[in-house]
Amino acid sequence: MLRAAVEWDKRFEISDVELRRGGVSYTIDSVRHFQAMFPQDELYWIIGGDQLPQMNLWKNIAELAGMLEFIFLERPGHPAKQTPDIPGLRLRRCDGHLIEISSSELRQRVRQGLSLHYFCPQKVITYIETHKLYH
Repeated sequence: MLRAAVEWDKRFEISDVELRRGGVSYTIDSVRHFQAMFPQDELYWIIGGDQLPQMNLWKNIAELAGMLEFIFLERPGHPAKQTPDIPGLRLRRCDGHLIEISSSELRQRVRQGLSLHYFCPQKVITYIETHKLYH
């Protein structure tokens, strides 16, 4: 589905490193992988604003904070009221159009036979329909 969503935009590249790794995958492991692959590049990690309160619980968060900059998008119902107190944390808010729907709600819409239009790209909708997902 991710390929279907972004195939038209050559700025995106998809990695399956976490799938190939198998088992539990931690952000720190993926960042180490991408840092080794792209040692000259500056890395960014995009998260939902609802993750900010839990960042103190992330594995190796102090090390992670020094490795990259986090970009967060606010999520409806989860306003970013305060940033976590993590030394060295670089955090940037990204403004965008907020859609008040979760992935669970999208799956529920499919089960109920409701439209996904305006919630995800047409090619993703076609993929879900073709593979009869979430019924």
